[in-house]
Amino acid sequence: MRVHLCRRQQSGRPAALCLAGVLGLAVALRAPLLGGGQIDYDEGVYWQSLRALADGHRLFTEVYSSQPPAFLMMLLPFQLLIGGIAAARFGVLGLTVVGIAAGGRLAWLLAGPWAGVLAAGILAADPLVFRESLTLQAEGPAVALALVSLAVAAEARARDGRTANLLAAGSGAALGLAILTKLLGVAAAPAVALLLAAPQAGGLRWGSLAAGTLGGCAAAAAVLLPFAGAWPVVWQEAVGLHVLARAVPVGGLGEGTVQRELPVAVIGVAGWAAALRSARHLAAATAAWAVPAGLLLAVQHPLWPHHVVFVTAPLAVAGGGLARPLRARAGLALAVGATAVVAGAAGSALYVRSLQQPASAVRPTVAALRTGTGAGLLVITDDQYAAALAGRDTPPQLVDTSLVRVRSGDLTTGEVEALARRPDVGAVLLATGRLADLPGLRGWLAAHFPDSRDLGGGRVLYLRADR
Repeated sequence: MRVHLCRRQQSGRPAALCLAGVLGLAVALRAPLLGGGQIDYDEGVYWQSLRALADGHRLFTEVYSSQPPAFLMMLLPFQLLIGGIAAARFGVLGLTVVGIAAGGRLAWLLAGPWAGVLAAGILAADPLVFRESLTLQAEGPAVALALVSLAVAAEARARDGRTANLLAAGSGAALGLAILTKLLGVAAAPAVALLLAAPQAGGLRWGSLAAGTLGGCAAAAAVLLPFAGAWPVVWQEAVGLHVLARAVPVGGLGEGTVQRELPVAVIGVAGWAAALRSARHLAAATAAWAVPAGLLLAVQHPLWPHHVVFVTAPLAVAGGGLARPLRARAGLALAVGATAVVAGAAGSALYVRSLQQPASAVRPTVAALRTGTGAGLLVITDDQYAAALAGRDTPPQLVDTSLVRVRSGDLTTGEVEALARRPDVGAVLLATGRLADLPGLRGWLAAHFPDSRDLGGGRVLYLRADR
């Protein structure tokens, strides 16, 4: 028995080194992009949200949030300790790297060490996973936590007794945090339940499933109980807005999203087919996540590119199933796989770099905000990122001025005008066309903020006369 175990450990060492190399490459390619320009409109929203929370404003009762509370609360320590967009992105990146490692461990446990290496490599190179590992959005952390939940569930499946139940509880807790980071994380629940209940030898493991359920409930309670007095507001903002948004004609996958994700989808389906023959638990777990996620996205509206990562992540893990058919030509497979992973990751890095807004595009707006408003004055704007770059805060209730809020009626002209009357609001910046959609707002601003400055490109800064 000892000889057999020793051989297994020795055979796993090269794979463990390769997995560490994948994680190191993932960090190395992403680190230079942490301080770059804005990747997505949401980044400004969440950056201002973190600034407001760091200043002592309360989530939901003051700071508007369209996401469940775990997302901002997990990243708040980075804002408090370091501050800035790079710090918040670093928190997202840290969670994502843990998620990539967890995805590799999941495939390792269910299909062997080299399946784990391959799964982690595909995850690290996937353009959407790459994008969400650097973007201040909820999808990356939610997917990472879902991967952790699945990996821990797979660990629990290999254990018995108290250890299995403790791991199951940890898996449930990670899943609960994933769902309370982004509600789409619920798509991973069937896969987690399958792994916890699936028999290693014998009948169904109801004890592990119960422990996982208790762990999830405990994590949910820890996150939600501090907001007990504001649960109706939490529901209205984190759920109600998305119900209203279903009637809003916005959204879309954007140009090139399908084409960029097609290689991952093809590899994932091929890996799943291979796993169906030789690693059925991997095939079952990834399908039990990808299929519900696909069904949720089919009814999701508005649908944005970053939502699709909930499908591509399990497909990437399923791609690890290709490791077994390729092991007969291990040397060639390793060389080709490594080349493909490095090339894919480098291409993803270039893709994300192309998304980042150049500093020259926002520099005049930042300069105008700094010279036109005092450091202690708030700015109402639909370009929260530029305001944060200028060191200016927005009213906590208006950290989010998205098209969804405006066009669904969740944000009205009257609400903006009422907040603009506050003496601590020194300026209103219309920059992205979102607030300009509010009927009558421009006319009201011309009357109450008579000092207006055209910054070009449709950007207009309205300054209070008595600022």
